[in-house]
Amino acid sequence: MLLAVGVVMACLPVSAVHAAGADPTPPGLEEREVDVPVVNGSFSKPQVAPISANDWEQVYGISEKTPWYWGTTGGSSTTAGVVVAAGQYRANRGTDQAVRVDALLTADGKGLDPLKQLKTRLWDVRKGSEVTLTYEYAPTVDRTCPKAGQGAAQQRKELPLEVRIDGKRNESWKVMVPKPEFDTIQTTYGPVEARKTKWDRATVSFKAETDHPEVAFVLPDVQYGETFKYPVMAECHPMIAAVSARQRPIEVDKSRRKSDLPPAKSFTGNEPSMSETLTTTPDPTRALKECAKTTNDCKFTLNQRYSYGYYDRPRPIGEVYENCTFSESQASAALRDKRKVVYRERSFDSANQVAHTQFLDSGSHQGLVKDDLSRDVTHAEPGTSAAKDADQADHGKAAVHFAAAYEKVRDQPWQWSRTAERDIDVVTPKNHASWVEVSAARERADGHYTVTGSDLNGTIEPAVYRQFITYDGPSRITSDRVFQRHGTLSPTEIARCKTHRPLPYTPAEEPVVPYDPKDTDVKDESLTPGTAVSKRNMPPAKK
Repeated sequence: MLLAVGVVMACLPVSAVHAAGADPTPPGLEEREVDVPVVNGSFSKPQVAPISANDWEQVYGISEKTPWYWGTTGGSSTTAGVVVAAGQYRANRGTDQAVRVDALLTADGKGLDPLKQLKTRLWDVRKGSEVTLTYEYAPTVDRTCPKAGQGAAQQRKELPLEVRIDGKRNESWKVMVPKPEFDTIQTTYGPVEARKTKWDRATVSFKAETDHPEVAFVLPDVQYGETFKYPVMAECHPMIAAVSARQRPIEVDKSRRKSDLPPAKSFTGNEPSMSETLTTTPDPTRALKECAKTTNDCKFTLNQRYSYGYYDRPRPIGEVYENCTFSESQASAALRDKRKVVYRERSFDSANQVAHTQFLDSGSHQGLVKDDLSRDVTHAEPGTSAAKDADQADHGKAAVHFAAAYEKVRDQPWQWSRTAERDIDVVTPKNHASWVEVSAARERADGHYTVTGSDLNGTIEPAVYRQFITYDGPSRITSDRVFQRHGTLSPTEIARCKTHRPLPYTPAEEPVVPYDPKDTDVKDESLTPGTAVSKRNMPPAKK
């Protein structure tokens, strides 16, 4: 705890200066570029096991499998792609796999097919960051791509491949994949067609227009024929591999108040989460509910880039003590007092703020039953008893995962609330006011929950939920700043000091009269402070 004696000018944190003056300067970009993890960017899941040791056979393995985590809401039914097995006449990337792109545009050619997509998100990339996406592409190695028959030869053709960011296209994000050229190789079964594919690399650069931008691969034109148009068979579609990304991150925005944190967002697979019961209603806290289920694995990841400590805006605590005493002696006019100052700091979180918007202060416990704070995730401390209803229990369990992850990284427990009590000796000079302010030390923790369902020992793609959330609570790392301050009285306070105390006059002949609420202060006719009562104008006597 830091105790400081202040004068009229106070040292304010940057956030307070911004609030009092012009708008804060928007955050810039960090100097260095950093890696962005791409979920299953190597297409290693699921592993495809060819039925034959001959690597020119079974291009897609025993059975066709879609790449995990590259669909919409999760699951193979929404993914438009097939994993290509490892081998020199298959993916030809050593032990690595690739994927065939089967995602197409809608019939009008304007957007992605809503049911079959090949896409991912660049998690934790924030709006404003500069991103470089890199991937490799190659024509098909599937020799069943037709080479004979009416129009069939035209299916072995050059095909366009596009990257779309948040559904938007850019001509510079398109590449033309060369037509496949097969060789004839001799095998124990005789001559067969096969090819060792050559991979080319493409780079896409863009500025993120949203948080967690969506990256989709699509074939915009897969038709052949002149008079009549026919769809190119899927076996002729090109492949992609080794999807990776780097970014120059946007700097952390420190202008948000603790009562107005960045909105929480929940995702099911790669899509914003919907309510479990009302499937068309968005649910920005769905992943918190999934985290509470015992069948799911839940963990919290702290984003240290966007987490920081800070001093909150100074605020007065307790009463203001005003010294109206007038005396020639400065020392004798000073008032001395002892006072007990109590203040409380508590936690806020963006999930409660977005889910309980009916509260003016959504981070508080207002509106909850009695004094039960367990519904508020910020107050659900590890080890507390079970909550009274299902909604309270959901958030409480998630909070335990957050607190454990925070302590592991910061080597300090998260503090959900803190009450401080101070005994302060106050000396108020004449014609001055004295008060106490606190600038609380706080921690802002940014991160996300990842909730994963069962994969049945690697046999099915598990459901994945992500909850992006911000916590803000009292700091254990830095001490609060407590300021004992005094300053000259304001004109209003000086005017108040010149008035009589609010007391009705009592006529001498009637020593006891009831207090009349209509009685008001007697107006002081601008007399010099300290003028004797006998020299003041008294109200006229009643007739």
